[in-house]
Amino acid sequence: MLSKRLRDRRTTYWARRLLDDFLPPVIREWRPLSRWIATAFHGPRFDLDFKQRAFAMTGREIAAAYAALDAGAARYRDTDTTPAQIDAVAAAAVGSVLEVGCGNGAIAARLARAGHRVVAVDVTVGSARATRRASGATVALAGLPELPFRDRAFDTVVCAHTLEHIPDLWRAAAELRRVARRVVAVVPRQRYYRYTFDYHLHFFPSAAPLEHLLGGQARLVDGDWLVVSDGGDGR
Repeated sequence: MLSKRLRDRRTTYWARRLLDDFLPPVIREWRPLSRWIATAFHGPRFDLDFKQRAFAMTGREIAAAYAALDAGAARYRDTDTTPAQIDAVAAAAVGSVLEVGCGNGAIAARLARAGHRVVAVDVTVGSARATRRASGATVALAGLPELPFRDRAFDTVVCAHTLEHIPDLWRAAAELRRVARRVVAVVPRQRYYRYTFDYHLHFFPSAAPLEHLLGGQARLVDGDWLVVSDGGDGR
C-alpha cells in the first residue's frame, strides 16, 4: 500500500494524467499492470471489473462493495476533494446545504464552520460516522438516485466526486435539481478506459456533457470540473 501522502488527490491526478495520456493504450489496458497499480493504491479487495458489473448491481450491493474497499484499504485518502476545490464549493454554497456523498466530512465541516445549516448523506456507515464527528452535521444513510427529502428542501445541494459513481446518471442529476435551488458539483476530468483505478462509472473528459447534465458552466479547479447551476431543471 502507498502512503496517504502519495495518494493525495493532486498527486494522483498527475499520475492519472501520465498513465491515461502518455502510455500507449495497449500498455495502459494491460490487465496485470492495472491490477498491480489498483492493489498498490486500494489494497487487495479492489474489484478491477466493478465498472462492468455495477450497472447490474443493486444499491445495497454497490454500498457493500464500497464498504469492503474501505475496510481493505483503510480508506484510500482522507478526502477526494482538494483544498482549492473545497474553497470553490464553499464560495458557491448559499443558505441551507445538503451534501450528497459526504465521504469523511471535509466539505461538510468547512460549510458548518462558515455558518451553513448542513445535512449530509452517504451510503456507507463509516462515512456517515466520520462526517458526523468532523462536522457535527445532521447525517443520514442515503444516496442517489433517490433522496429522502421534499422538493426544494435546501438552498444548495453539493455533490463532489460522487456523480461519476452513480449508475443512473440522468436520474441522479434530476434528483439533485429536485431537492435544491442551486447545484454545486465536482467530477473528475477523466477519459474512459476499461481498467481505471477507481470505481468510476461515468467519465467527463470535456465540460460539455456535465454542463448539459446539470446546466451552468463548468470550470477546472485543480484538474477537476466544478459546475454551479441555478434554476432547478438545469436547462
